[in-house]
Amino acid sequence: MEERLNKFLAKAGVAARRKCDRLIQEGRVMVNGEVVLSPGYRVTEKDRVTVDGKLVECTGKQHVYLQLYKPRGYLTTLSDPLGRKTVADLLRDVPDRVFPVGRLDQDSEGLLLFTNDGQLAYVLAHPCFEVEKKYLVYASGKVTPQELDTLKRGIRFNDQDYRIREGLVIESNASLSLVEVILTEGKKHEVKILFEEIGHSVLRLIRIKMGPVVLDSRLLPGKWRYLTSQEVEALQDLKTSLLRGKTSEKT
Repeated sequence: MEERLNKFLAKAGVAARRKCDRLIQEGRVMVNGEVVLSPGYRVTEKDRVTVDGKLVECTGKQHVYLQLYKPRGYLTTLSDPLGRKTVADLLRDVPDRVFPVGRLDQDSEGLLLFTNDGQLAYVLAHPCFEVEKKYLVYASGKVTPQELDTLKRGIRFNDQDYRIREGLVIESNASLSLVEVILTEGKKHEVKILFEEIGHSVLRLIRIKMGPVVLDSRLLPGKWRYLTSQEVEALQDLKTSLLRGKTSEKT
């Protein structure tokens, strides 16, 4: 059966759909010995597909889902040409090939999901689906509810729009505030840019929830575990609901 090249790669666990698009457009993917630059190029199981010269096999094996407590100081990538620490260093004992769902900045920490389910990763990470991500923010100074209202209305920075969906001041004094915020995108340094706009530096940033999955409080930084069947089911239900919503918008 024919399918799009980017979908074939995502299904094989190479990366999430958008990352597969980039691999194709960078000329790193070959089909039957020829470089293909179109993510929509149609392939079948009989085609020989390679990425950076390595054969890609879509065996239809079972999908794998896990969560990692990403510590500060690690890059959200599976390899780094400069030799810096990456999240792949923390998953050496995972027997399956998995890739991160979205990203966390190098100096951010907390929940990072991994899978080899390309479609689920695409839905969770693409901003058009507006999947909620919840963060704990340790910020300098006294953050007020009025300032969070400003962030809910949104700001403009370097020709891009930034906003939070929800915000709550948990604790606050003259020198330090603990704030909970919910975002639906994943722009680089998004929370820091937002808080700088209202005059507060982000001292520590922890992602504690993505969609229906909550960071396991028993996980220490750098440790991972497989998702439970209930967590996987909740993610699949969310994916189905969001895809159905997008289909309805088109009709």
